[in-house]
Amino acid sequence: MSTFEDLHQNQIRKKPTFSQKIKHFWLKYGEKIILIVGIILIAGISFEAGYLKGQKNQKGSVIVSQPACAPCPKFEEGNSANATDNNPQQGNQNKTNTQLNTENQKCVFVASKNSNKYHLPTCQWATKIKPENKICFSSKEEAVSRGYQAAKCCIK
Repeated sequence: MSTFEDLHQNQIRKKPTFSQKIKHFWLKYGEKIILIVGIILIAGISFEAGYLKGQKNQKGSVIVSQPACAPCPKFEEGNSANATDNNPQQGNQNKTNTQLNTENQKCVFVASKNSNKYHLPTCQWATKIKPENKICFSSKEEAVSRGYQAAKCCIK
């Protein structure tokens, strides 16, 4: 019978209890578990700190206070006479500008067929309109009645 009791005792010794299993697992993997938990905690704390810092530094919405168009160039007649005497090429350009100005005097406002904005004839954007697309208006009311809006760069 002693063999039966010895066999029974060996089976009990071979079968570890739940607490022994946990103790064995902890001894084998405990350092790795602590390292992983530490990394997760540091990552969570860092994320939360960054989020809170971002909330604190959040600025209001951006407000644009400048007009969308560049300011219109001013045509000065006093300078054109001096420029004609000094440089013949500039003289030719001034003659062209003078011709454009006489054409623009017929039009109080200018618009393009491809746009919904009307400009002063001296506006830099009005000078870029191709002649075949140019529409002339004699008044603001005429331009508005045809569905055009004033360009904020040159009409205030």
